[in-house]
Amino acid sequence: MVKLKIAKIKELRGEIIRKLYDCYGAPVVISNINTMLSYKGYHQREDIKKALMYLSGVKKEFVEITINENDYWASFIQLTPAGVNLAEGDISDMGVLLHG
Repeated sequence: MVKLKIAKIKELRGEIIRKLYDCYGAPVVISNINTMLSYKGYHQREDIKKALMYLSGVKKEFVEITINENDYWASFIQLTPAGVNLAEGDISDMGVLLHG
């Protein structure tokens, strides 16, 4: 059961990278990421927020978040060059599961 949950978390991170790659070139409002992922069964905002923290963390820096101090979900997010490399398969991360 734990392995399934870990795989689901890694898959969520990969889906976020994939969605941002599809929108590359323009920042996306974080609430839109939540909406884009809802059809895949990701409804928990807290899980999405944790995934974004991982992807934007030190030594990861796959995404850049411009925080809206009044409303986190109104913040903007976009891929960094490292995030593009991850999406294109030039680099990998054990914590991100990308489906080709």
